[in-house]
Amino acid sequence: MIQTPTPETAERRSTIDSHAGAAFFCQQLFQHGWNLGGRPRVLIAGCGSGHEAVAIGQELQATIEAVDVEDFVPESLKQLPGVQFQVASVCALPFPAGHFDAIFYHHVIEHVDDPPTSLVELHRVLKPGGWLFVGTPNRQRLISSIGAHEQSEWKPTLANKLGDNLRDWKDRLTGQFRNELGAHAGFSHSELDELLSRHFQQREWLTREYIQFKYAGNRLAPLLPMVTHPAVCWFAAPAIYVLCQKSLQRTE
Repeated sequence: MIQTPTPETAERRSTIDSHAGAAFFCQQLFQHGWNLGGRPRVLIAGCGSGHEAVAIGQELQATIEAVDVEDFVPESLKQLPGVQFQVASVCALPFPAGHFDAIFYHHVIEHVDDPPTSLVELHRVLKPGGWLFVGTPNRQRLISSIGAHEQSEWKPTLANKLGDNLRDWKDRLTGQFRNELGAHAGFSHSELDELLSRHFQQREWLTREYIQFKYAGNRLAPLLPMVTHPAVCWFAAPAIYVLCQKSLQRTE
């Protein structure tokens, strides 16, 4: 029997569906048996303006801790129950070991001064058996910003998307296409996998699944079979995504 959504449920779905990365993260947790009971703890590592943190907390019925190096969160979100925002670095997290059931690390690692140390910290605060979701721009991409959504200081106009691509190729041609040089370069599949393999034996690459999830029903949907084909996905995908699980055996 199909139930008519209540206003509260409809509002929650609308909120989570407006953030593709957050919605995909929640979907993957549910598909991997996310049913912890009580209120699980989730870390949003690099929360930005905080809207994804709120959406994830509502969707997973979880207690959320959200950190960023600066405070970008409006006061209205700080008043909501179940979400705690604070200023902190992902390279020095103010939480005990094994504190979180899952971590959302979405398009943040490319902005971090010390990505390897950030992964050490995220692994430390994750419970054995817990999940880490990572998304980052694909450094081997041919084009950028196709499906980028509106941000506080960036509008998804054709001019801005063309400008991003011209800037990327200029940085490539001049040898400046590196995160540490200020480019929004990201990581290649092999680069990120090498970093993650130091801490997580189980890594499930979900780039193709994310693209299909985000663009199904979109005007770009006819291109999905080509973009997600194994022979071209690692070059056609603007970003790459992976879900890692921490070993059940404590190593700290």
